[in-house]
Amino acid sequence: MIFDRISDKINNSKSIAIFSHTRPDGDTIGGVLALKIGLQSLGKTCDCFCDTAIGEKFAVLPQSETYKAKPQQKYDLYIAIDCGELARLGENTIFFQNKNTVNIDHHHLSNDNFASINCVENFASTCEIIFELLKFMNVQFNDDIAKCLYVGLSTDTGNFAHSNTNEHVFKCAEELIKFNINVADLNFILYRNTSYERTKLLGKVISRIRKYCDGKVSLLYTLLSDMEEVCAKQSDTEGFIDYATNIIGTEVGIAICQHNENSYKVSMRSRGKIDVSKICAEFGGGGHKNASGCMVCGLLEEVIEKIVRTVSFEL
Repeated sequence: MIFDRISDKINNSKSIAIFSHTRPDGDTIGGVLALKIGLQSLGKTCDCFCDTAIGEKFAVLPQSETYKAKPQQKYDLYIAIDCGELARLGENTIFFQNKNTVNIDHHHLSNDNFASINCVENFASTCEIIFELLKFMNVQFNDDIAKCLYVGLSTDTGNFAHSNTNEHVFKCAEELIKFNINVADLNFILYRNTSYERTKLLGKVISRIRKYCDGKVSLLYTLLSDMEEVCAKQSDTEGFIDYATNIIGTEVGIAICQHNENSYKVSMRSRGKIDVSKICAEFGGGGHKNASGCMVCGLLEEVIEKIVRTVSFEL
């Protein structure tokens, strides 16, 4: 069993580095922190890393302030959480320079099994795998672990609204909310509490939303100049894609966010039969059938044309 192998690696390690993917979301942050707290309770020295800043709303999670950008020392074991491919570790190339590595992820259709031990399972969130792993290792859950795991479950299921919300998700949530978790406060922080700058940015982006393919594709984009104009950050664009996907008649929603001068992060959501993971794979990305992403280089209109054309072949 894969948990046996991971457990043996952890038990034989004194120091452990745990990594979130670049531009981290709630699932990778919650999974990393839950695992860190759980392994610390077993006497392990654990540090967590991410090459990009943690979103302000995740400061509510215990030990979120302990994140560092890159390791400055050697560790016995290196664990990547919620990384579908090695490139998702961003600047943390130290991971693949070591042999004792573990990859824990739920992108079962696109993960490239880059570690020496790969635990890639078909769950709605990676936090569900961490939940089961900590149970397997007889870690005693507490309020902090429960809070971190709950945030991962919630964010990767769209607050339990996406099609990946299943019986296992609710079973995990049922056990987690037995601890001291204020669900109402968490929901406000994660989904409703917003900055003035993000609100201004959203208004600008929504004002130029586009429709393609007889209304089956809705697309919006955010430029670096937009963010500079209203003093917003790239993390402020999280969730923008919902405003495209939710339009009546839309089968595929697309959100494009400029990463640098000629590079764009593309997110896709499907409301029906379209497998957007296959579309994103054509651009070197991946994810899930109904939620995937990729990076595309070129001028904005060229990127839009390439993306829309590729999507149109699947409609």
